[in-house]
Amino acid sequence: MIRLNPRKKFAALAILAMTVALTPCTGSAQSKPSGTLSFSNWQWLTPDTGPAMWDAITSGYRASNPKAEFKQRSTAFSSYIDKLNTELGAGTAPDVFVVSDAHFATLAAAGLVAPLNKVTEKIKLNNSNDFLKIKGQQFGVTWEAPSYALVGNKNVMAKAGITSMPTTVVELIAAGKKIKAVGDHGFAVRHLISEGGGWYTDFCAWTYANGGSWSDGKKLTIDSAANIKGVTEFAKVMSSGIVPIGDNASTFRSKFMQNKVGFIIENAGAVLSFTASGKLKGKDIETAPLPFSYPGQNQQLILAVNAKSPNKQLAEDFISWILSADGQKVLRGQRQASTLATDVPLSESFSADNPWAAQYIKNGKTARSTVIDGFGSQTAAISQVILEAVERVITKGEDPRKALEEAQAQASKL
Repeated sequence: MIRLNPRKKFAALAILAMTVALTPCTGSAQSKPSGTLSFSNWQWLTPDTGPAMWDAITSGYRASNPKAEFKQRSTAFSSYIDKLNTELGAGTAPDVFVVSDAHFATLAAAGLVAPLNKVTEKIKLNNSNDFLKIKGQQFGVTWEAPSYALVGNKNVMAKAGITSMPTTVVELIAAGKKIKAVGDHGFAVRHLISEGGGWYTDFCAWTYANGGSWSDGKKLTIDSAANIKGVTEFAKVMSSGIVPIGDNASTFRSKFMQNKVGFIIENAGAVLSFTASGKLKGKDIETAPLPFSYPGQNQQLILAVNAKSPNKQLAEDFISWILSADGQKVLRGQRQASTLATDVPLSESFSADNPWAAQYIKNGKTARSTVIDGFGSQTAAISQVILEAVERVITKGEDPRKALEEAQAQASKL
C-alpha cells in the first residue's frame, strides 16, 4: 500500500478539491439554460388564485434556475384558444402554454407541440398522461385534471331544511324546489351556446354518467340510448323551474358564493376559487358523487411546449422542474383538489380545512377525458354539433332522440 506523507497528502487533497470545483455539475445552476420564457395560460387572470399561482410557480422554478426569467401571456378563457391558434400560425406563440385536452389533440395532430420524451422518460407519470403519448412520443403532460362533482352550498341547504346531498336527478329537482321556495335558485348549470367550450366539458357529466360516450373509438355514437337519456334528464332539470335561465358561468358562480344558489355540478378548480375569494369557507361547501349511475368526466388541462419555440432548451428544463417532486408540490399547493401529472398528495392542513376536496380526488381516479375517442382533432367541431342539438331540445322542445340522430348524421359528415 502506498502511503503519502502529510505534506503530499494535503497537496493531493487540494488538487482533488480544485478539480471537483472546476468540474461542471449536471443539473447545477451553472449548467442551466438562460433566457426569458413566455408562458400562456388563461388561469393567470383568475381572481384570487391566478396571481398567487403565477408567483409560486415562477419563483419556485427560479430558485432552481436563477438564470431564467418569465414573461406572462394571458387571455380570457372565451378567446384564449382563438388567440393561441392565431399566434401559432403567425410564429408569435408563447414558449410554453396550457391548453384543454380537446384543443391539445388538434395542435398535436398539426405538429405544433414539441415532443417531451427527454424530459419525461425518468418521471413516473400517472395514467392521466397516457393519451398525451402519440406513436410512442410524449407530446404534453397533465397540468391539472379537475374532475366534476355535485357541489352543495351548505348555507343555502340549511336555509331550506335540506340535510343531505341529492343522489339522483329526481332528488336534485325536489331539493331545488325546496330552495326555490325560500327565495333562492335550486341548481345552476352552463346552458348557453356562447359558452360552447365550457358548456361541452360540463355537459359531458350528463351523458358519461348515464353510461354514454360520443364514440366507440372507431365510429360516432352520438345518438346512443345512454346519451339520449342524459339529454332527456338535462332537459327535465332545465324545465323544472329551479335553474336561473340565461345566467352564464360567471354569473351563477357569483350567486353560489353569495349564498343564492343551492347546487351546481362543477369542477374542482372552480370550487377552489370559491374558497380562495374568501366569500365561502371550505366547510361551507359539501360535495358528493354526480347524481347519476356512472363516473363522469374531467376537464383536463395540458402543459405543452411550442414546437417552434426559440427557447426550447429552457422550456424543457422548466417542464422537467414542474414534474419534479419540488415542482409538483408547488403546483399541488395552487391547484389542490385536481389530479396532477404525478400522484402528489394533498396536504393534511388543506384537507382538514376543505373536506370537499376528498370527493374530487376520489372522482379523479375514474373520470374520463372529454376528448372524443378516435376523433381527437375533430372534438371541437363535433362538440359544437352536439351542443346545437342540445340547445334545440332545451329552447325549442325538440325530441332528444330526434335531435341526437340529426347530430349523429351531421357530425358523421365531418
